[in-house]
Amino acid sequence: MDNIVVQKLTAIVGEEFISTRKDVLLTYSTSASTSYDPAIPGAVVKPADTQQVSEILKIANEHKILVTPRSGGSSLQGEVIPKKDSLVIDLLRLSEIEVYQDLRSVTVGSGINFGKLDKYLNQYDLWLPVYPGSSLSATVVGNVAVNGSGFGSPKYGCIGELVLGLEVVLPNGEIIQTGSEANPNAPGPFLRYAFGPDLTGLFIGSLGIFGIITKVSLKIFKRMHHFDYNTYGFETPQEAEKFILQCKENEISATWISIYEGRILDFFLEMVGEEYGVPQHDWPTITVSMVIGRVREDQLASDSKAAKEICEQTGGHVIGIVELPREEWNDRMREFVRSSYIHGWHWRILYHHQTLSQWHRTLEEMWPIFDEFGVLGHTAGFQSGHSSYNYYPQIYYDPQDEEDEGKAKAAHKELAKRLFKTGAVPFKLAPYWVDGITEMEPYLEFLKSFRRAIDPNNIMSPSAIPRIEGEGE
Repeated sequence: MDNIVVQKLTAIVGEEFISTRKDVLLTYSTSASTSYDPAIPGAVVKPADTQQVSEILKIANEHKILVTPRSGGSSLQGEVIPKKDSLVIDLLRLSEIEVYQDLRSVTVGSGINFGKLDKYLNQYDLWLPVYPGSSLSATVVGNVAVNGSGFGSPKYGCIGELVLGLEVVLPNGEIIQTGSEANPNAPGPFLRYAFGPDLTGLFIGSLGIFGIITKVSLKIFKRMHHFDYNTYGFETPQEAEKFILQCKENEISATWISIYEGRILDFFLEMVGEEYGVPQHDWPTITVSMVIGRVREDQLASDSKAAKEICEQTGGHVIGIVELPREEWNDRMREFVRSSYIHGWHWRILYHHQTLSQWHRTLEEMWPIFDEFGVLGHTAGFQSGHSSYNYYPQIYYDPQDEEDEGKAKAAHKELAKRLFKTGAVPFKLAPYWVDGITEMEPYLEFLKSFRRAIDPNNIMSPSAIPRIEGEGE
């Protein structure tokens, strides 16, 4: 990177918090994404606060330097992998936490991960009740930037549904605040839908293409201490889908619901079953693993009884093996990461949402494609909101085998196209969702025009959504 630029950045953050050393830059060349090529940035800078982020972006605009914001680096989609010789802004120093107990809200800086926040809130007997499976490294702000979900989502939805407001540095360096805190006299975050249009929503799930989120304010809740763990068996996917829908309609407070096809459950338990203490069992065609959580014990007893009755009414039976859902929930801060990385393969992942009643459609498309392209894989997921199911098929390949990796990429792209035809929607606009799906072109054109207006120099998050990088693509 040009020495004049480095000097200007150093004047902002100090020599200790900028680096152009090759060994340091190498650590920022990739992320947890195992199927995206790394790229060495030109410099890494670590601002201390929002004002420094603003000054850095002003310099980046002046010199038209591509910028990639980064916090925990736990992304699996490649959006935090920089372009060669670009600038990485490491946000981990923005580590403030402020709790507003009377408002039932919290504000955190972009360097705070879920694990640290959970430990902090525990002293107040409060929690942010949505946990991505990489909570020990994933930052809250980073998760908002992808509108993530996880454990707790069956009751509380994706993380975006808990957001009350954001502090954002726009690509030109301007600092804005959304939600009720846009009023500097507000006692804290208490309302998202303030001051007209929902500007907060523009940045949730945006992957950083519209600016850098430096703070997020979210709803928090009294921590649950009473849980019921159980497994339910069904012979058809439709029975399991109906069971979950009936549980939702009867307001059963499920904090975790996952549906497992038999062969997928077998694969999963080969990896973590012994560690979780799950006994050997002749599992049915479809298994539902469910955790019910309540603040009050009497409510829990009522919900547990109702769930068993609904299971039988919808054609299922109570399996009664509690170890699976119990250990999934207790391991919620790292369960997905552990089960994904316990084997020696690399893999490509395809996040998407289906409706509950369409859960089976992903399987109907996935297995034939795996056979057609000659690849190995499986899928997992969980109920993720009012009526959605978060799915993430994984396709494995040998990174030393060019042909094998090519088949995985082709299968990945084709699966995205076929899932879109079933009515599935993207978890976020990863490259495989925007490449070749013609029905999304009008939507992408709107994003492109909005991006040109907010980022005329086209510097922000260049790896996030390649096909809407702006002019000259």
